[in-house]
Amino acid sequence: MDETKDSLFDKAKVAVRSTIVDDELDAELNDLILSARADLKLFGLVDKADTDETLIAQAVLLYVKANWGYDNPDAERFEELYQQLKNKLSVSTQFAQGTAYEV
Repeated sequence: MDETKDSLFDKAKVAVRSTIVDDELDAELNDLILSARADLKLFGLVDKADTDETLIAQAVLLYVKANWGYDNPDAERFEELYQQLKNKLSVSTQFAQGTAYEV
């Protein structure tokens, strides 16, 4: 895998319980992290989405866990938890920025 791993890569690898060393799977995992950050930006969490602040990191990890693998029996539960946390962050004055991310 390219050396441009996201700062949450190692935590995400543990969160999905991956012990396999595979460049393609590592790239997919890193892409999920970046997708989570982009989704947070789209939701108005512009400045904080690229940080590793605890609640942002937790949201990113929930997103990854919800979208990792094909036969994930807990995917719906993790997606619901991610959406709930994202909603809470978006109304928090500490996190919400009021401007959406331009794609």
